[in-house]
Amino acid sequence: MKQLKLFTTIVIMTSMLACEPPVTFTEPQPADTENLLKFPDRLHGQYLSLADSSVLVIGDKIIQRIYDFEQKIHPLQLDSNSKLSGDTVINLITGTREFVKREGDSILVRIHYIDTLFQLDYDNVVRKFKGYYFLNKRYDKESWEVKKLEFSKGKLVVSRISTELEIDKLKEITEAPADTIPPYKFTASKKQFKEFVKNNGFSEGETFVRLK
Repeated sequence: MKQLKLFTTIVIMTSMLACEPPVTFTEPQPADTENLLKFPDRLHGQYLSLADSSVLVIGDKIIQRIYDFEQKIHPLQLDSNSKLSGDTVINLITGTREFVKREGDSILVRIHYIDTLFQLDYDNVVRKFKGYYFLNKRYDKESWEVKKLEFSKGKLVVSRISTELEIDKLKEITEAPADTIPPYKFTASKKQFKEFVKNNGFSEGETFVRLK
């Protein structure tokens, strides 16, 4: 259906935009720290986003985000391959049927989409430092995007470097990047990275609450 396709496209575009961080590092952070082979058991589980009610799922080696909600559309918004019959939408190509709810002259369709955000492999590594977990995702052959994951008292916060203040702080602490436009690429020692985190680096994040 058109709305489902539209939503999926938006999610994919959002993921693509997430691949354009304002800051990258020349190596995974913190430097000189061992990679974890998997996410620890204490992090495993499902977490509800306080921003959009999506669910974040953490397993041994993967983080996924699940979107599951109802979307109201007009029957005329169905694409040409779908036909509404009573309370059922029929896919004219595959013959599959999907039950929908009617609400006035509109129908409610269920949107279900799973987005894999992080999966441990050669290009996605996790390191633990000072009680935090740092998700390092390869941006290109010579740089890495880094996010901070913090878990405490049932709350999970995933943060990234995004503010001008943070970028200026990195320029003060480390060797200033040669780049004149984002993404700015920094080289940071373990000590420098520790100082950046301590000085309110990764200040903006999204909060998730653990589901029991």
